[in-house]
Amino acid sequence: MSCTIDQIRRDIQLAPDCDTHNSLPSTLADFRGFHNGETILVCGCGTSLSQVVAPERYITIGVNDVGRMFQPDYLVVLNPKEQFHGDRFRFVEESRAKAVFTQLKLPIRHPHIVQIRLGKFGGVDFSDPNCLHHTRNSPYLAMCLAIHMGATRIGLIGVDFTNDHFFGQTGQHPLARQFVQIDQEYKRLYEACVHKGIELVNLSPQSRLTALPKMSPQQFARIGVAPGGVASCSGRKVFFVNYKFLSCGDVFRDGLSSAADDLGVRHEEAYWDDQALPDKVRQFSPDLLFVVHGRRFAQRWKNAFKGLRSAIWLLDEPYEVDDTARFSNLFDKVFINDPATLHRHRNAHYLPVCYDPEVYSYGPGEQRTYAVGFIGGYNPHREEGLVRLAQRGMLSYVVGGPWRNASVNALCKSNNIPARETAELYRRTQIVVNLFRSQHHFNKSGIAALALNPRVYEGLACGALVISEHRPELDTICPELPTFRTLEEMEFQIERHLRDPDLFTRVRRACIRRFAPHTYSRRLVTVMLKTMSEAEVNVPSLSFPVSTSAGETPNELLPGRFAPGFEKDWDSDMECVQAQADGSVLLQKAANGAPGTERGLTGKASYRNVSMEFEVFLRAHTTFIAKIHQPEARNHLANSYHLMCMGERAYLARHNHIFCHLTLPLESWIPICLSFVDGTIVVRKSGVDVARIQDHTLEAGYCFLGIKSGTAALRNIRIDASATKGAAQAGIEHILLRTPATSGAPKVSIITTVYDRVTCLERCFRSVKALNFKDYEHIVVADAPPAPVLRQVEEITTKHASDSRRLTLANLKVRKNDWGISPAAVGLALARGEYVCFLSDDNGYAPNHFEKLLAALNRDPKLGFVYSSCLYDGRVVLNSPVPGLGRIDLGQPLFRRELFERYFGNTLPFREPCWDWRMIESFMRHGVGWMHVNDSTFIFRLAKYPHLIPG
Repeated sequence: MSCTIDQIRRDIQLAPDCDTHNSLPSTLADFRGFHNGETILVCGCGTSLSQVVAPERYITIGVNDVGRMFQPDYLVVLNPKEQFHGDRFRFVEESRAKAVFTQLKLPIRHPHIVQIRLGKFGGVDFSDPNCLHHTRNSPYLAMCLAIHMGATRIGLIGVDFTNDHFFGQTGQHPLARQFVQIDQEYKRLYEACVHKGIELVNLSPQSRLTALPKMSPQQFARIGVAPGGVASCSGRKVFFVNYKFLSCGDVFRDGLSSAADDLGVRHEEAYWDDQALPDKVRQFSPDLLFVVHGRRFAQRWKNAFKGLRSAIWLLDEPYEVDDTARFSNLFDKVFINDPATLHRHRNAHYLPVCYDPEVYSYGPGEQRTYAVGFIGGYNPHREEGLVRLAQRGMLSYVVGGPWRNASVNALCKSNNIPARETAELYRRTQIVVNLFRSQHHFNKSGIAALALNPRVYEGLACGALVISEHRPELDTICPELPTFRTLEEMEFQIERHLRDPDLFTRVRRACIRRFAPHTYSRRLVTVMLKTMSEAEVNVPSLSFPVSTSAGETPNELLPGRFAPGFEKDWDSDMECVQAQADGSVLLQKAANGAPGTERGLTGKASYRNVSMEFEVFLRAHTTFIAKIHQPEARNHLANSYHLMCMGERAYLARHNHIFCHLTLPLESWIPICLSFVDGTIVVRKSGVDVARIQDHTLEAGYCFLGIKSGTAALRNIRIDASATKGAAQAGIEHILLRTPATSGAPKVSIITTVYDRVTCLERCFRSVKALNFKDYEHIVVADAPPAPVLRQVEEITTKHASDSRRLTLANLKVRKNDWGISPAAVGLALARGEYVCFLSDDNGYAPNHFEKLLAALNRDPKLGFVYSSCLYDGRVVLNSPVPGLGRIDLGQPLFRRELFERYFGNTLPFREPCWDWRMIESFMRHGVGWMHVNDSTFIFRLAKYPHLIPG
């Protein structure tokens, strides 16, 4: 937790990619449909690969040494090592792709190699899930893999058949003489794709292939993140009334105009102060008048456009809500950038900001000459943070202001720059730091902001990593994005990611992928779906029958509030979830069938044995999904047990493995129960079991209720997790090598995780044995170390077990290498104490460590954890009275055991190096009470304090 940069570097080098390999299928057959509905980019090694645009926005499959340009999601290698010349094979050996597909026994150490069987030469029949067809050209098989994975749109780049093909002066392409035949092979593959409804385009302007239609990489980068609902909007007429912002100029005007072009929306536009505005609107006769910002428009035109369907997008919430609330009722629909002020406007909807892929984009080979940059206007909070960075030499430039501080002013390139120059700067920057606005001009009640600003979207869209001050919206959109709550944490996060290129690359890729869909096109689709009638946008009616004492009768639902206690258990995606007056929940979303695009209600706790009950009202064109055991709360690409409903057709599945098919009635409330109890998954409809399956693949996770498209309603939602106590950690197999000699439950469970270190473990044991407090058990869990190391661990444990009747030793069956999360989770599952603490093998305690901590917990039942001060690494004392990133170590707190049952379902659902801080932060976010005892009784790296090591 409170880690030195060296320690973080060490941990990350030992750990796998944050895009965990363990969640991927292990066989080719199981990859069938794994990315169903996705856009996939297939990359060869031709010179045109240097022209690729924003490859991290979508799934990528590369061949051979494309890793010298960027790291693809998947790598295909069909040639043996001896056929690679120069340094080409080095990029195969060092690949950070999630999986490598090959028919060979490659001499590489990659954590996820998928062995494939070659099918027919030039084959185009995809009925056999156990093979991939091939030709002399490796990208052909890569395209077959994209089809196998379920892609509906495939872009091909780097397949040029020109000279100097392999990132060097290699002369004539080795397959040049077979080109005519290869072109015919690609033609047959293209025709097969057309037959299957798959769009296939060639993005290389210099490619000699004639079989595939061509498209520019820039255009593909735009349509690659196009939203669903396009067909519903095409041909509609929208008139945009724009406003030139002081800081960002015409960015909203240009973004909406580009979005309308992409969607086929007929549009005209003018500024709010155009004297001819009424005439222009009248002549165009739009279906919708869409006003951006709106203050000046409302002041000048008031009711001049009454009778015309209108909507406004308020972009300065909550900072100016007192003002905007006075005029927003002039419009039929109100869209606001921050959900914090939904209650202040009539008929309001949450519409976050976004980015324009026409302007904000990047290429993988661009040189990033700036380390850290900031673009934005002045406020005291921002300048305080920028001064700290400037004084430490960590800030490369700023734009905006006007800045008061000389050190910041010295780095200022300009007071203001256009959007395209902003994008150019971001493309040359490694890290864009984001500090939020702090001045509220019209917000007397001080409503706290929840949402992000355009800087976050635009920086990532240009390929930079954004490190941002925390806002709740990030927890939903992108939990991977590095955040900070204090300026000290800001410095820590920036330094950490600059010093570790592997971490930087992994986090950057994950964040770019998360933010990729958030375009102006998607926002415009949302506006049109919510403002046009059913007939105009071809979506189901938003009215549902509600229960009354006389039975179920149709009724138009009105906005309401969630039932008391509902928000304690569920996080809701505010863009598509709305509480209704009768207590039901309305779900609405534009169509997008791609994996991971579902949105709705996400449970806040992870469970093992769980029963999720609800009533659902389905429409014919709705795709609804209910999940349990999703390992990561907000990662909808993760596996789960789920009930997928497409109209009346439904099936129970996990990932691409379907257990059984079901039928559900439409246009009526249906009681459903989806449960998991000790490996048995049951679906109950109207009180009757309709599916019962045995499966142990997923042992715990989060609940989810949501939709991919259309509208649905939910009510009477209930989670019963009464059987979860004592549940084992999901999917982590281990062997008990030593069990306690006593059966009684101790007061405290001390969990020690062991990697490959032995000397430090001896010191750790001495520290525990020297404790004054004796009512504890010591649980030691090893991460499958090499056999000689495990023998030494067993010897040390045996030596100390003679003095401790409550010592447990466990060893993972398979090495996880995941920052100690899995060993700690197994230790948690084995723990029997009322209180739990974590003691890494190189740390230790002072003899009086527990007395004051236990006294505080026993005295105040509202406290969830109490932590001591820490002697840290022989250098400093960590004695922060408030827990924070870099200010507290995992070994300091003593936790109530029940916290892990209540909030995590006895699991540790984290996937990041600083998982321990995220755990503590999660407890605090849930309102768990805590207390600091300023007594330095925990010792980080005991070896640095030899005088404190017991004899």
